[in-house]
Amino acid sequence: MSKQPHLGFPAPLLGVDPIRLPVLHDDGEMLILAKLPGILLQQDAWYPRLPILIEAIRYQAAQGKPELVKMGISPSGLWAVTDIDAECAGPVLLTRSREAAEELKNQFGSGAFSFTYEFITQSTPSEDKLECDLPLSRHGRLPRMLVSHTTGKITHTTFSMVDSVGSYTLCSAQTRFPRRHQVLLHALESGLPVLGDRIYAKSNPIMLSRIKRDYHFRRDQDERPLYDGPAYYLKELTISENLTISMPAPPRWQGLVKQLQKYSH
Repeated sequence: MSKQPHLGFPAPLLGVDPIRLPVLHDDGEMLILAKLPGILLQQDAWYPRLPILIEAIRYQAAQGKPELVKMGISPSGLWAVTDIDAECAGPVLLTRSREAAEELKNQFGSGAFSFTYEFITQSTPSEDKLECDLPLSRHGRLPRMLVSHTTGKITHTTFSMVDSVGSYTLCSAQTRFPRRHQVLLHALESGLPVLGDRIYAKSNPIMLSRIKRDYHFRRDQDERPLYDGPAYYLKELTISENLTISMPAPPRWQGLVKQLQKYSH
């Protein structure tokens, strides 16, 4: 079994530590990377201090980094086709040429792609499937989205229950064209607030002390959340009938699910 390829980023390109992102798919033109939370794919005024993946790639490509040269990435770098929230982990689609990116963006804009997220909520869906099509608009001043029937753009999300996780619920959210924070806001409006979503659900990150009855605090150490930020990630990106890219659950996500199953009852 061949070892999964990665793209490496020395500090401080994507943060204070060096990072290696798994390559989930590479056909010579399309390249799909597993983005981590806390990293932007492209520049966004909401997050002026977060590292930007596409810029880090282009910087290394311009320097002629051997790893990128070996993968056929030109000095111009890569072009982004899809995007996901800064707070979210998941596959992002890039191409080696601008022309290929424009063609795929047209398909994406026509609803040809499908995005399937998983998230954890303390609620239980009232039905097997829930639909939400509330239009969303960017707030004029704050880094958040709003439901707006006058200025909002068309959105549609389908929610369904996947499994019980202790006293919590694992749900999926599927959409053809994810807008910024769409899953978070649509989930809240559907009665399924995402665990750890401070912006819309006003939900604090889950702590082990909150669910484990005999938890012992250590005076010399601050307790760390089981999962940083909203508990959701992009699990699958479907580009065509013959190409669906699945991303393994992030390690912190797996740890969160394990602890919820063990202690939350």
